[in-house]
Amino acid sequence: MSQPFFSYLDMAWGRLFSGRGQSEVPDIINFADINSSWGDIRAEIVAAIRSGNVGPDYVEILDSPKNSVAVRPIARLSVHDRLVYDTLVFSIANLIDPQLHKSVYSARWSKKGKKFWSPVNSWVSMQKHGAKLMEISPFQLARTDVVSFYEHIDVSTLGIDIESVGAHQHITDRLIAYLRMFQASSHAWGIPQGPDASAILANLYLLPVDEFIHRSKMHYLRYSDDMMLFDTEREALRNALLEINSILRSRRLSMSSTKTDIFDHSQSLSQLEDLEKDAINYGIRVGESGAEERLYKLFTEAIEGPQRDRDVKFSLFRMGRLKDDRAISWAFDNLKESHHLSSQLLHYLECFPERCAATRRAYTSTLRLVAGHKYDHLEQRVLQAATRQGIRSSQIRDLAWAILQNRNKSNLPREFAARYLGRVSTVADGQLLRREFENESSTNVRRALLVAMYEARSVSRPLLTNLANSDSQLSWVSRYLLKDPLIPLPR
Repeated sequence: MSQPFFSYLDMAWGRLFSGRGQSEVPDIINFADINSSWGDIRAEIVAAIRSGNVGPDYVEILDSPKNSVAVRPIARLSVHDRLVYDTLVFSIANLIDPQLHKSVYSARWSKKGKKFWSPVNSWVSMQKHGAKLMEISPFQLARTDVVSFYEHIDVSTLGIDIESVGAHQHITDRLIAYLRMFQASSHAWGIPQGPDASAILANLYLLPVDEFIHRSKMHYLRYSDDMMLFDTEREALRNALLEINSILRSRRLSMSSTKTDIFDHSQSLSQLEDLEKDAINYGIRVGESGAEERLYKLFTEAIEGPQRDRDVKFSLFRMGRLKDDRAISWAFDNLKESHHLSSQLLHYLECFPERCAATRRAYTSTLRLVAGHKYDHLEQRVLQAATRQGIRSSQIRDLAWAILQNRNKSNLPREFAARYLGRVSTVADGQLLRREFENESSTNVRRALLVAMYEARSVSRPLLTNLANSDSQLSWVSRYLLKDPLIPLPR
């Protein structure tokens, strides 16, 4: 494999390190240890890809909340395994993208190559395109998506697809070998959810659906497996949905019955993003009188009745930037019930450092409320925010210890509990962290404990030196800590 091929590895690492490729699985130190030794780590990955020794030995599956009760399985790969996967897929993205019609908005590769269009901007662009179509003609709208899409992608069929776009055989072989090992090393199947690379392969897998609709001359928009079809005749839309369902079945996929429907013209407009948001954005940008009140009105309407999560996210992001604190009480009260929006709620609260005391109390009460229940994602996000904000609390400290020592939890909240404890530790905490390190079996948690011990000034240099010179998976973080760095706060 030539040097230009491995430029995709550098691109994959750049995305991961900058945070653009790992927001759903944050790192306790933003991969600062990997960045510190990138040259050596890069050489290891290059050697692995060249030898064909690819595929994850271990995959942790995290339950990421979709709403208050449902979850989707996010694959947490090691940095090495994630970069191998991204590199292989990015190297064929320029073969896949030309096969896609303009109606596809997800995971698009720029014409100049080597970068993605912004996912958020792409989604907004698709919604605006749909709204314009509704203005042109009295279209009806059919919407559908695929049940557990990534999980049900058939790897053998995907291998044929990859070959068909002209990928080199050694890329195809390595990718398929990687995906088969991914399935064998975890209780997941299909392709990993989370990495950008999977979105590229997902586009390739749905090409037959795109082609069918393109040939039908029907207006069509797609973002991943979220499909919208436009036509003036309801029967035409129904016939198209039935054919799409048949195509999906031939590829081992199932159309979602709960998310498949046909809407008349008036209903269709409500299915698209409200154009009121464009007006609010414009008003805020130009300083229009009343724009902030319109934004707050959108927020209050979004939390009344069935909660409209998209509008809540839209509102909180902008209210935080405008220092509009009128949603603070709601955010405090709803951290648990709206735990699937915890990232947005916590970032909003961080916009008001002067309310630190109230925020500390809200974090404490939330962690107490969910203790003993399955809210791993929320616990991780709260501890991450408390660490980032420098919130010191003996109550949160005690709750963090309970999370760290609960080995029935997934690793991520335990890692952030360790990081928090390292920041607020007492002398006794430092000694107990060493004991936890000695008894811990998870490499990821042991890495977090090393960082916590370092920040608590309870890690010995001989231990770090021994680990740094070993074949241990903790060698990179140990080499980093031996440089006496100022460790970055988690994003």
